[in-house]
Amino acid sequence: MTRDATWARHGLALLAAVATLGPVPVRAQAPERPPSSVQVARASLRELAPVVRAAGLVRSRSAADLAAAVPGRLQWVAEAGTAVAAGEVVARLDTRELSLVRAEQAARVNRARVTLSGLDRELERLRASGSAVPRFNVDQAQSNRDIAAADLEVARALLAQTDEQLARSRLTAPFDGVVSDRVRHAGEEVARGDVVARLVNPDELEIRLFVPLRHVRAIRAGDVVNVTAERRAFTAPVSSIVPAGDARSQSFEVLVKAPRVDGLLAAGTTVEVELPLGEPQRRIAVPRDALVIRAEGLYVYRVTKDERAERVEVRSGIADGEWIAVEGGIADGDQVIVRGAELLRGGERVQVVGVYEDTASPARVAKP
Repeated sequence: MTRDATWARHGLALLAAVATLGPVPVRAQAPERPPSSVQVARASLRELAPVVRAAGLVRSRSAADLAAAVPGRLQWVAEAGTAVAAGEVVARLDTRELSLVRAEQAARVNRARVTLSGLDRELERLRASGSAVPRFNVDQAQSNRDIAAADLEVARALLAQTDEQLARSRLTAPFDGVVSDRVRHAGEEVARGDVVARLVNPDELEIRLFVPLRHVRAIRAGDVVNVTAERRAFTAPVSSIVPAGDARSQSFEVLVKAPRVDGLLAAGTTVEVELPLGEPQRRIAVPRDALVIRAEGLYVYRVTKDERAERVEVRSGIADGEWIAVEGGIADGDQVIVRGAELLRGGERVQVVGVYEDTASPARVAKP
């Protein structure tokens, strides 16, 4: 038997065996993976402006350290938290010693006045005598009278000084406010200049913050800024700036007038302030978290009508708060993925399980 005949016989046997076993099963196609859960947001046309953020400290615009103007022993000091009106007494010194000094000086004033009155009468009598009295006696009487008048002025000046010390022994409020701290207590001896109490006006507040020096030309008095305190947002105007920079911190001071917000702000509160650095611009914007940074570029994943993730290449622009401008294939109203895009590659099915909460001010959304 030839070799070709042998191979033919083996081939027929193989075909018979395959026919006996039946048709070969076709491998089943792998099932599509379940949709990825994502959170989405709507791209929107917004008024965006670059801003700088800084922490600010709320303080009273009217605050004073009340110090003793004269030395002595404290007789009474108002309790911390006491509300006082302008001119009302906040603390008093013991004035018994000064009162005794004043009584003595008042007596010296009366004595000098009596002496001067007597010398005035004596001078008038000598002048009325005419040539019967030597000129020397008249001049001597005039001199004695002038010395007595000077003594009276000195006595009055000393009495006025003591009256001033008595008046300054009472520490009065220079403005309406509240005693924020009682530094010294009744019975303590204080020297001139010692702080006795601190007074603040809780109704006149301002926010003090420091901004990088490179932005000194971008911020002006009158600019309206966004302030966040205790997760509540409001706006406030810039009252003034101090353009002189600090060489060590490379910053300058900005003062913002704090509005009355239902008792939300108090002296010592820390707030977050956003200051605009330019004019707002109308741009298509998405939340910052919608941007996906890959080695090959910057992307945003858009949800298509058939609920699939479509990768769209974009370029980022100016940012304002949680929103950032993008240029590319994203249009106003497109649904972009904010959470859950980390593992996507494009084309996968997605399931929307949440919507991004827009915390920006409605005024920032550009009107059509």
